[in-house]
Formats: sequence, structure tokens, C-alpha cells
Amino acid sequence: MTILDQTFRPQHYTLYRSGERRAWLARRRAAERTAAGLTDLTLHAVARGVALFFGLFALANLVGELRTPGFDQNIWWLDLRPLSASVSAGLLGVAGLLLVWWALRPAAPAWRRWVTAAALVALAVVALKNGVTFYRVWHEGLIDPWLGVPFSLVLAVVLALLAGAVASPAPAAPRDRRWTRLCTAMVLVAALGACGLLFPLAQQGFFGKTTYLRPVQTAIVFGAQVHRDGHSSIVLADRVRTGAELYRDGLAQRLVMSGGQGADEPFNETSIMRSMAISLGVPASAITVDPAGVNTDATVRDTVPMLRAGKGGSVAVVSDFFHLPRIKLAYQRAGYDVVTVPSHARRIPQTTGLVIREIPAFWVYYLRAIL
Repeated sequence: MTILDQTFRPQHYTLYRSGERRAWLARRRAAERTAAGLTDLTLHAVARGVALFFGLFALANLVGELRTPGFDQNIWWLDLRPLSASVSAGLLGVAGLLLVWWALRPAAPAWRRWVTAAALVALAVVALKNGVTFYRVWHEGLIDPWLGVPFSLVLAVVLALLAGAVASPAPAAPRDRRWTRLCTAMVLVAALGACGLLFPLAQQGFFGKTTYLRPVQTAIVFGAQVHRDGHSSIVLADRVRTGAELYRDGLAQRLVMSGGQGADEPFNETSIMRSMAISLGVPASAITVDPAGVNTDATVRDTVPMLRAGKGGSVAVVSDFFHLPRIKLAYQRAGYDVVTVPSHARRIPQTTGLVIREIPAFWVYYLRAIL
């Protein structure tokens, strides 16, 4: 019998394999803990990005209110009525500062985390109240929504989840802190950018596709392309048809057709729009044309003097759903509140591109409105 046979017996082999398995299990558990830690850090960074978006949005709205008393951009996410303007500004200002503070400095003492979470819960309660109001006015027949779930309820859920994330302590960072900070910063910026993309899309879907059924004196119909053969585009026909329905249903006393003439258009859009409206049963005496409305700004510029002269009274605007948030912002900037009516639009190949185009356009008009 060799020395090896005497020293390496079967029980020694069993012990060796058992130790190897324990080491493998330890490495596996360590890897699982690392993966779980990275997942927690990623979700935490996403929450910080969302918090930063809403914090900056609240503060930007506050800036607009301070620059122009009575100017309220908070309607795009929260309706704080019947609170007074000072109370609303104070609530949103404190909440906005706390959210930005937590997003940039998440390693906060317990008191700051709980105060921030409480502010978020308060905002979530306001959003829930707005959701109840949505169903009330829907029941009263004042709106005709595309979706049966309002944006307010979606916002309430997001704010509640964000409150939970804020109230929890920040997850521990792995050993390589420099790499971790870089990765979490990238995730935070990505989440902030995603909010910047999704928020205008949500406004198009929830706000833009909701018809506000209020009797008005004037409905302004926005123009669209006329083909080279003189026929209206599908978009233009749908807008005029919707405006004519408002008149026939007694929801608008008169129509304003606003459009221009592009380089490749044989006629001014308003001449085609007027003829179509008359063929749909609207008397010529109830139609006014704005032939210089070559774009959104031009239409607003041309119709605001009419409103200021008292000739327009209450106003509805008719256009495609993706266009309506920007129109609303343009009239808000001019100091007028209008109700929006989406055209009964048929989908065209360009719809997706037009929806995407309105994402940056929303933010351009928003910044113009508050600044």
C-alpha cells in the first residue's frame, strides 16, 4: 500500500467534494446578492429620474405662475382647485423642491424621506380627487373620453409608488462606487428622458382624444393640406366634418375656418373648408374664414383679436388629437382658455410620424408659455 493510499481515503474525498460544493454555493449566493443589489439600485435610479421630472415640472409651473398671475399650467397633471392660488403654489413649490432634492441627494435622513413621501401622498390624493371628478363630468355628459381611465388615476398610482420608493432607505452601493455612480446616473437620465417622451404622448392620448361637450359660441377649425388636384386631404375633411357636426348639434353657433395656402396647394385651404361645411349643412352666414392661418401660431394670432373684441365668446378648437395639446398651450400663452374637440380622424400612413413630431413641439410650446 502506497503512502497516497494510506492518506487519501474515501472519507477524505467526500469531505473534499463537500467543501467544494459549499464554496460553490457561497459564490452563487454572493452572485445572487450582487444581482439583487444591482436591480434595487436600478429601480431606485428609475424612481429618482421620475421624481426629478415631476419636481422640475412642478417648479417650472410655479415659475410660470409667478411671471403671469392666474396662469396655470398645472392642469396638465393636477387640478388643485378649489385651493387658493397661494396654497396651491406653496404645496407644489415645497413638493417640487423636495422631489428634486431627493432625486439628486437620495442618501437622506429619515425625516426628509418621510416629509417627501408625505408630500407625494398629498399629491396622489389630489390626483385621485381629479379622477373622481373625471367620472362625475363623464356621467353628466360633459366629456366623451377615448379611454375609460383618466390620466389622473395613472398619475395617482405613479405618485403612490414613488412615495414608497422615497420612504425606503437608499440601497447599499457595491464596492466599486465610481462605476456604480456612473451607471445610476445614466439610468436616472434615461428615466428622465423617458418621462419627457411619455408625458406628451399621454397628453395626446388622454387629453387630446377627449371631447369636451360644452356649448360654445365659436368653433375654430384648423386647416390641413389641400391636394394638387384641388381635393381636400383626409385630415382636412375630417376636421371640417367634425366642426359641421358641432354646428348641427347646437354645440357651436358659428364656425371659423382657419388655414393658408402652401406652395403646392392650388387653393387656399379655407375656400375648400367653407365649401365643404356648406355642403354639410352649415349656412354660409355662420362661417367666417381666416385665410392667413398658415400654422398654429398664425391661427392663434389671427383669432385672438376676435376674442378680445368680444365677438368670439366661448371657444372650442377642432383638430387632430395629437395637435390639440399644442393648440391648448398656444391659447393659454395668449391668455385664453379653450375647450378642445378632436376630429373624427381616420388613420393615415403619416399619423405615427405626426404623433412623434408633436412630442418636442409640446415642450417647445410649454416652455414658451411659462417663459
